[in-house]
Amino acid sequence: MTPLDYTDQQATPLAVLTHAIAQLAGARDASHVVEIIRSTARSMIGCQGIAVIRKEDDLCHYIEEDAIGTLWKGQKFPASACVSGWAMAERKTIVIPDIDHEDRVPRELYQDTFVRAIAMTPVRPQDPIGAIGAYWAAPYQPTRMEIEILEALASAAATAIENVRLIVALSGALEEAELARDELRHRVKNAYMGAQSLAKLSIKGEAADDLVGRIQALSRAHSLLDERMSRDASIDIRDLTEIEVEPYRNTAPGRIVLSGPSTEIDSTRAVPLGLSINELATNALKHGALSIESGTVEITWSRNGEAISLSWIETNGPRVGNIGRTGEGSGLLARLVERQLRGTLEHIFDPAGVRCRIAFRQGEHPRVPVGVSLPVAGK
Repeated sequence: MTPLDYTDQQATPLAVLTHAIAQLAGARDASHVVEIIRSTARSMIGCQGIAVIRKEDDLCHYIEEDAIGTLWKGQKFPASACVSGWAMAERKTIVIPDIDHEDRVPRELYQDTFVRAIAMTPVRPQDPIGAIGAYWAAPYQPTRMEIEILEALASAAATAIENVRLIVALSGALEEAELARDELRHRVKNAYMGAQSLAKLSIKGEAADDLVGRIQALSRAHSLLDERMSRDASIDIRDLTEIEVEPYRNTAPGRIVLSGPSTEIDSTRAVPLGLSINELATNALKHGALSIESGTVEITWSRNGEAISLSWIETNGPRVGNIGRTGEGSGLLARLVERQLRGTLEHIFDPAGVRCRIAFRQGEHPRVPVGVSLPVAGK
């Protein structure tokens, strides 16, 4: 099918109006809105001239026109002294079949123009922001259809202008949000550095090293997750797990094995899952398989529809007692999985090695406390 040429004089007014409304719906700035009206209105109505007027306080600014002769483009008139101001003041379409028979028409403005008949409709009648004028070179009574087309065009223009204003407002808000985010990044980095210094000054020995390591982990993770999520809305479990176990591989090369299919999770799930992996790795380094040279850790994951499962299996480590089952680390792990991921946790302290299975559904809405950052093991 050959596309309809909307500049073709054979196109019906309805076809042109439909096309114009579609174009107005996609307009991204005010100048585009004005250009669509200027370039299509005459062919829709069959008049000899079109003017687009913008309200500026008590003035009517004739910003664009398409006519057989010069009108008033670029000029401004008091709203009380022109037909466009009259239409906006009365919030309705004004039709003047013959300007010589209408006393309110400022004839001095028309004496050097071709205009002899006018139809003027406000843009957004309830709170006018402008008007569209149609002009004829001879006395003329516009048909009901011509007036309705003019009013429909004005209505579409009003909606388009509101869309443009919304786009501009959102763009400004996004720019402000970007500035605020940059400031927050700077403040968070300083806060982490201050916390590390305070920990070193206030706590001595192994406890200080442990606390500083956790703070460093949070700092690195905050930067990593922020950088990743600024580009993508999700992260693969493999990438997340690699980030978490990478520091341990320096001291345990080849002893941490990962396997599983590509499985994307969103950032709200990455936070508690990353914290969980970090907690398991920390415990393995302190008490489990990573605490001796012969120990190994296997991390596997799978997905079945919306159901995701991750398993942590330690082997060849020291004999495991019941440590950690009710300890602080185990309690944190349970809270992360059950409360934030809204998943289930199986944490088994088998003498042969710790086994843990974390299961959750991608479709569930996890609870992530404000201020929690994805950790990376720091020791």
